[in-house]
Amino acid sequence: MFLWKHAYSNATITRIDQLENNGEYAAVELVVQRVSNAQKTITKLLADSIYDEAGGSTKRLTGLRACCNETTTTAYGDIQEADISQWEGKRNSTTESMELDVLRTLCSDAKIYDGPMGKPDLIVSTETLFNVVVAILQLQQRFTKDERTAKAGFTGVEFEGKSFFPDDYCPSGWAFAVNSNFYGFAVHTQGYFTRTKWEKIPSSAEDKAMKLLFDGNSVCSNRKAHKAHENLS
Repeated sequence: MFLWKHAYSNATITRIDQLENNGEYAAVELVVQRVSNAQKTITKLLADSIYDEAGGSTKRLTGLRACCNETTTTAYGDIQEADISQWEGKRNSTTESMELDVLRTLCSDAKIYDGPMGKPDLIVSTETLFNVVVAILQLQQRFTKDERTAKAGFTGVEFEGKSFFPDDYCPSGWAFAVNSNFYGFAVHTQGYFTRTKWEKIPSSAEDKAMKLLFDGNSVCSNRKAHKAHENLS
């Protein structure tokens, strides 16, 4: 069982806020604004933590860099690599320029069996590195727009049967090849961005606050099915 992670964000309305937004319509608008800001805060925290190294905070997800950590003495999801054979992390630290062969090798190194879904089907990197690859593909006219990433709200391309897309939260110089058959997220039914009630803040002038809660974590069932590459340019 992976460690549970417990992320949260706060929405606060002070007494001054309430006085300045007197009236039913203004009060509703104020609540909507503060809750919206809280939603953005927790979303940003979770999106950023997707790429965390091992040993992250209990408020952040167990990230892809932790998943691809090759140090055998470093626990991943509170499970030691030495405990289970498929708990081998894979990472390339070679300094090199982004090329199509880099992506091919990255995916080939994470191959776990022949046939469908034996290799990673998702590749994510920074926008800078993504643009480098797209420029090469456009020159060779060897890609199409990827419908799966478009439906998910990403701008991506399909490259040799894989969805390749940029992410603003991906750390600089990194690319990740992920097999979606062996990676996902587990969220508690009572922790799926649950809202608490508005409550008075103790020892305040009727200030009140509520929280947005997330209880869950990323989950990987086979670390060998994914690989990370750092030091790309």
